[in-house]
Amino acid sequence: MELLVMIDECRRTSAKNITTVIPYFGYTRADRKTQGRESIAAKLVANLITETCADRVLASDLHSGQSMGYFDIPVDHVYCKLVFLDSNDLVVVSPDVGGVARACAFAKKLSDAPLAIVGK
Repeated sequence: MELLVMIDECRRTSAKNITTVIPYFGYTRADRKTQGRESIAAKLVANLITETCADRVLASDLHSGQSMGYFDIPVDHVYCKLVFLDSNDLVVVSPDVGGVARACAFAKKLSDAPLAIVGK
């Protein structure tokens, strides 16, 4: 809600362009229906951001690429990057099967760190 208020305030102060920066898009995991008549919260939030007249979205580490398609405005999806790491005892963990590709890519960047997958 605070994000929508800030976008509206920028629009009302005649901002030329409004880029919405979303470091954590909390609804990105709600990106599909698992049963009938279920809401797709990611699409709803994308519609709200679009309707408040944002021109562009900059989001990091979305759950899936399909979340970008919910916006009717341009979306720039960036991946977070590790800045430093002191430990050699490191295991990259994927919370589910859907995150395995992302976890594998991250483990590769960490000198082929071991990978674990949590089965739900």
